[in-house]
Amino acid sequence: MQQRRGAMQMAPKAVANLKKGVDMGASGTYKDTRGGKVSDVTPTEAIMKAIGFQPSSVADIQEGNYLRQQAKNFYNMKSQEIRALWAKGIAEKDQDIIARARAALKDWNTKNPDQPMVANLPAIIKKAKELQRDKADRIAATAPKAMRTQMKREILEAKGELLH
Repeated sequence: MQQRRGAMQMAPKAVANLKKGVDMGASGTYKDTRGGKVSDVTPTEAIMKAIGFQPSSVADIQEGNYLRQQAKNFYNMKSQEIRALWAKGIAEKDQDIIARARAALKDWNTKNPDQPMVANLPAIIKKAKELQRDKADRIAATAPKAMRTQMKREILEAKGELLH
């Protein structure tokens, strides 16, 4: 009974591998979950995938892509943190916060000379202005154009600024 349950749990994966292997054989490419090409594959690699093995060439590419994506995500996260801190300092007119953001940027660039960050002051100032707006106004400003006018009207009504 337990062997049957184990076989049934493996069946969806086996079917998915078979389907992926057939697709790889037909197209000559390994595709990601969104259908984007990852790499070219040989008929032998397609057969290996169909029987449940990940071809080493694909595994190597996928591992490298994963590491690059992680590095990119970390860079973007740190960059956003620094910009947010700088914008907060501007919005609050706090020179100490701005100095901390500048120091964080300098520290990053010292430690990561091959991946320098540059302060985009117009974007930081725009973010600071956004921080000073009401949340309802920020939501309305980023709403799809078709919804924006109605949202702004509702906000004014909620604030009691629109006369009936």
